[in-house]
Amino acid sequence: MNQTNTQIFYSGNKNNAINQMFNQNENKCPRWTPLSKIKNANKVRKIVSGYNQNCLIWKGVNNLEFYQPNNKPKSFTIENEEIKDIQSGYSTYLILTKSGKVFSLAQNCSYCEIPLSDPESSTFEKIRPVPFFNKKENNRKVDTFAMVGWSNYFVCKDGRLGDGTSNQAKNLPILIFENVTRVFGGVHGYSFFFTTKNNELYTCGANQYGCLGTGKSSDQKSPAKVPKWKAEDILDLQTNDGYSILITKEGKTYGCGINGLNGFTTNKSTFTEIEELKNKKVVEYFGGSRISLALTNENELFGWGFETNNHPTDQYGNITIQTPHKFNLPEIFQNNPLIKLKITCGIQCIYLYPSYNNCLIHDFKKLFESKIFCDSKLSLNENTQVPIHKIIVESRTNLQISTIEDLLNKESFSKQEILLFLKWVYFDEITNVDLLKQIFNSLNLSFPPKNTFQKDLHDLFNDEDSKDFTLLLKNDEDDDDEDDDEDEEDEYEEIPVHKIVLLARSGLFREMFENITEEFKSVKDYSGKSIESIEILIKYFYTGKIELTADHDIQLVIEELEDSIEYYQLNENSNILSQLNQIKNKL
Repeated sequence: MNQTNTQIFYSGNKNNAINQMFNQNENKCPRWTPLSKIKNANKVRKIVSGYNQNCLIWKGVNNLEFYQPNNKPKSFTIENEEIKDIQSGYSTYLILTKSGKVFSLAQNCSYCEIPLSDPESSTFEKIRPVPFFNKKENNRKVDTFAMVGWSNYFVCKDGRLGDGTSNQAKNLPILIFENVTRVFGGVHGYSFFFTTKNNELYTCGANQYGCLGTGKSSDQKSPAKVPKWKAEDILDLQTNDGYSILITKEGKTYGCGINGLNGFTTNKSTFTEIEELKNKKVVEYFGGSRISLALTNENELFGWGFETNNHPTDQYGNITIQTPHKFNLPEIFQNNPLIKLKITCGIQCIYLYPSYNNCLIHDFKKLFESKIFCDSKLSLNENTQVPIHKIIVESRTNLQISTIEDLLNKESFSKQEILLFLKWVYFDEITNVDLLKQIFNSLNLSFPPKNTFQKDLHDLFNDEDSKDFTLLLKNDEDDDDEDDDEDEEDEYEEIPVHKIVLLARSGLFREMFENITEEFKSVKDYSGKSIESIEILIKYFYTGKIELTADHDIQLVIEELEDSIEYYQLNENSNILSQLNQIKNKL
């Protein structure tokens, strides 16, 4: 693979050419193509796909891009809203915001899945609000939702399930079912599932080949309980045309419905564990029209389905993969289980991309691009010098700067090539596999890289000897005396840290040191937060995770960390708040 500017890959039909998905030289393995039109892949949070190669891409907090083959990507934002989730149907994309509102991006066609206020002008050109329910209930807020082929379902924050099956309706009616917690659908399905506060699983809709998992094959016009399943055990569940796949929180995979799509060679009317995946822990599943994809915790990708004339497995399009088959991955993802991957598929296309749900990568990418606070340089041939942050480069390569210079100068790498290498150093971006291999070989490093940036930064947190800075926190919280006399230093608790991590992760520290030329080895923290809260926050700076134990004053720590987001001027993409909310929900 030659140089690319992306880490998003697709495999699938292009202009409905049925022999486009699979590599003819690698039987039953996808042909991966970089989606080069999509820039800033490191900001992608989720991709959903509908018909053909059309897809909606969610970036950052509130940015959306709609991609169609042969067209320039279209950019959208929803003003004064923060996106919570996106879903796709056949020709409609739905956006759920954290305030409980739902918006759509849809095509003007007879099979549009949802009612639109002005369908005549809807051609993927504008994000539009979805008209909910009847007027007297229009203030209801949505908590979660699912697309189900040509219809959709919404779970309101009060637990009522909204049914939006008719594209002729001006307002979406309320399906009479209470205490609903989650709803599950599929991009090409004719049925749906939902869980309740009573820890039960229900289903409703078309039951061809037994895809509802109830042990029967007749259609279910009203919700029916799915026996032997508890809501708390389910990680994900998707239902498509004639089959359903269920993933448990333990990573076990179950299928029912028509053979070849359910993961078996025979029809199943109850959820049955798929034999080929029994020894695998599946962490993500996505199903399309005639395609199933399962991703394991070790970044193994399995697929099955691919019926004739839909997703061929060879140049003739006449082989069906009835049971899970391990697929190849793009070269930059191979043999590297430490990179968390995400998958999605629609009617005719697979998308594969790395997960960047925390803001660690964003912060250090900004640090790299800004070129501020650099404390060292790589001196290359021809008197070329590249500013760097010493601890970042040395920790990622396990080499001293002088050694890196000696090894690189034995080759004729240009400054631009070294900058591409540094993109991997600072935020795991691989833009040229062949070049990176060459540089790794020059540095006597193994390729593909064994660790991700996040793993190396976590290891750096545990390296106490390399920490070059100290935060000083008052031992006595009631002492408001801010005298800086040296003889009072023993009143402060010392928290060792790497200065560059503070600068990358906190706007407060960047402002503090931006115009200071004098070298400081410590700084006093006047936030008023407890020592245990600051220690948890500092570890979050390295790991992207809030870690609390029973020994902590959990209520106090949650309150102080919520205040810390603004005080320390953390990245707007920070996931601290969502992590704290999850912790509070478990109390």
